Amino acid sequence: MKIQDPPGEHLHPIINLYTQGFLQQALSESSQMLERFPNSIILYNIAGASNSGLMQFDDAIESYKQVLKIKPDYAEAYYNMGVALKSKGNPEAAIDSYKQALKIKPNYAEAHNNMGNALTDKDDLEGAIDSYKQALKIKPNYAEAYYNMGVALTNKDDLEGAIDSYKQALKIKPDYIGVYSNTCEAYEKSNKLAELSEVISRAKAELKEFTDDLLLYEALYYFRSNNYEHSEKLISLVNIDQLNLIRRPKFLQLKAKLHHYQKNYKSAFNSFAEMNHSVINSSDYKGNEAQVFFDELLNRSQQLKNIVETPYSQSLTELSIDTPTFLIGFPRSGTTLLDTILRTHSKIDVIEEKDMLSKAQLHLGNKLSIVDIENLTNVELANAKEIYFKEMEKFVSTKSGGCVIDKLPLNIIDVPIIHKLFPTAKFILVLRHPLDSILSCWMQLFRLNPAMSNMVELDRIVDFYGEAMTILELSEKRYSLNVHRIRYEDLVLDMKSEVSNLLRFIELDWENELENYQETAMRRGIISTPSYSQVIEPLYKTASYRWEKYRKSLEKYFVKIEKWTTKFGYEL
Repeated sequence: MKIQDPPGEHLHPIINLYTQGFLQQALSESSQMLERFPNSIILYNIAGASNSGLMQFDDAIESYKQVLKIKPDYAEAYYNMGVALKSKGNPEAAIDSYKQALKIKPNYAEAHNNMGNALTDKDDLEGAIDSYKQALKIKPNYAEAYYNMGVALTNKDDLEGAIDSYKQALKIKPDYIGVYSNTCEAYEKSNKLAELSEVISRAKAELKEFTDDLLLYEALYYFRSNNYEHSEKLISLVNIDQLNLIRRPKFLQLKAKLHHYQKNYKSAFNSFAEMNHSVINSSDYKGNEAQVFFDELLNRSQQLKNIVETPYSQSLTELSIDTPTFLIGFPRSGTTLLDTILRTHSKIDVIEEKDMLSKAQLHLGNKLSIVDIENLTNVELANAKEIYFKEMEKFVSTKSGGCVIDKLPLNIIDVPIIHKLFPTAKFILVLRHPLDSILSCWMQLFRLNPAMSNMVELDRIVDFYGEAMTILELSEKRYSLNVHRIRYEDLVLDMKSEVSNLLRFIELDWENELENYQETAMRRGIISTPSYSQVIEPLYKTASYRWEKYRKSLEKYFVKIEKWTTKFGYEL
């Protein structure tokens, strides 16, 4: 098909309309002109770009398809179509479009970069990072590719790598506003407060405008430095409407924490409620997936209730030296604190929140009923264990002759499959006053997935807690589990005694180095739980029985929670 673009005197006014932001007019003019020049690549590109700018992505995609009918080897059309497809929320199709562009034009740095963005959307972080590296090979001074790679590395929990990428971006583009905000986030999450302060100072020197996002991180720096008065002064200057959408919940959380420290508990509760409302309204919130997850949880609990009185026997194999110990508990019960203490021991290797078990379950069939689990064959179990241990090898350190601990709090709801795979496994159950755990979950900003998307409404968290503990209770009754309980409140009161008792349970001795667990926390770099900022602090008792400050807002849940407070030795 022959290309037939209109002469310049017809094109220039339309191009000017587009570049000046008059998208609707540019679209109208280009559409009219296409009646005279139906084979114009330029007019279809203007129409496509204008439609994308107006968020009319289907129309934009059709325009780029018309371009490709006229010129099938036009890499830029595939690239632009990929942009529209990703914006429409279809990263898979966008990736296919970028691949077509790269077949035609292998050194298309922008296509590699945008391919990385689409792969990040699909949570293929390794693939995304490879794409950014390809873009940087072609275009070494590509600041945006360094920025995007930093985002992918952050999502991969490689904060050190992310910070290095952000540094490279700032070398190329010292006034790159988004990089400053993301660098602040990375330093704050990795507990590097001095570096956070330095980035804030540099941003003030380099940028014409100190953004609200950066003002938020400055307020957060002073909060983390226990200067609550100055933090409050700064947070009062932040305009929430000027914040990046992803940072609005963090702003509301900081406001709530400041209210709490001022003992203004009613305002704190209201701000936490606003924070969670903001999360629910975010694009990351997985409401439908959360409901599916919760329905499966209810089903699992009911299955155990239905069979708990029926006969069950399993011949226990000898304890293998490879059998891990499982650290479980409801989220926000103190598992990260205990994890940090235990990993300080010379013979303990803690693997934090990795998906060894989920990969083994996926091999068996992720939707197995409790009866199906109990009837798994030895061959099926051996294959699943092989997958578990193969995945574990990626994370085990060089410590030897000791104990490997698989720490994932919500493995509490997977105890039946854990027991079937490892019949003699030991469980460390971390407990905290049920209302403190529930309230703390509601006050946190978790990385959202189907499970954690259930942690934004108090009613749901209360029900989640009850079902999780029911699963554990019924599993203990049915499978005679070997469980050591440790209460957070006792741990912070007498750490040495509580940890010594736990060490005897896993057949290890006390080591004096355990007293210096905060140094271990600082060396870890990233702690991939919301407790990252607390575990570097000395043990403090102010988090114990915090729920009492919010008693009036929680009284309606007492009936549901009373069973568990009584069982675990707490009071209401």
